Amino acid sequence: MTNNMLSSFISELAHCISLLGWKESFSVIIGGNEVKMGKPSPEIFLEAAKRLNMEPSSCLVIEDSVPGVTAGKAAGTEVVAVPSIPKQTHLYTSADEVINSLLDLRLEKWGLPPFQDWVEGTLPLEPWYIGGPVIKGYGRGSKVLGIPTANLSTKGYSSVLSEHPSGVYVGWAGLSTRGIYKMAMSIGWNPYFNNSEKTIEPWLLHEFDEDFYGEELRIVIVGYIRPEENFPTLESLIAKILDDGKIAERALDLPLYSKYKDDSYLKNA
Repeated sequence: MTNNMLSSFISELAHCISLLGWKESFSVIIGGNEVKMGKPSPEIFLEAAKRLNMEPSSCLVIEDSVPGVTAGKAAGTEVVAVPSIPKQTHLYTSADEVINSLLDLRLEKWGLPPFQDWVEGTLPLEPWYIGGPVIKGYGRGSKVLGIPTANLSTKGYSSVLSEHPSGVYVGWAGLSTRGIYKMAMSIGWNPYFNNSEKTIEPWLLHEFDEDFYGEELRIVIVGYIRPEENFPTLESLIAKILDDGKIAERALDLPLYSKYKDDSYLKNA
């Protein structure tokens, strides 16, 4: 990309920020065309701190690239890394913290006011929808964990899986012949089992007398609980999953979430 193309892109980006009403949310906006050297040079962060009239050591940088992390640390700031490429966290060792997604950013850890969005251990999300026949998958849910999951095929959901970070979510699940149930759901690689691909594993919070493999399952995801993580023992993994279930049970009773039980997508399963 030439300098002229870069300047044009930055101007368009600044214009978009202004149109979306985001400009007022930033005290300072600096483009790469306003400094002599790009990342991993610390120049852009040093200039930002200068314009904010702050010492770099009092600033927190949030970065998705290795050069960006390097630049932030060279400027003397604290750095939280949100890797842009999944399963590449080992490349971000110089960051002060590495998180799975911005959903996991806890500002209070850095002496800043916490986000006020969290409710009953969950972060409300704009609803998103997936569905399909229940597949047996690995059968680990009931055989190993004692927690029966109704695994869905990931076929046709590559864009959804790339858009939404790995983690544990809450929502509602509709089975074509049985009804609508509360749900906690895992999306990710399940590091304890070292999966080679991302999986979708809903846990319907209801005791069923029989399996329902092959039945149509539709899901509306409305909240986020926590990032995907590894566990030292199977017992600690099971305990955390059970805790996720309790959080989902409580949260889904709130009007904020309970209204989605009547979503037409679930009723048409």
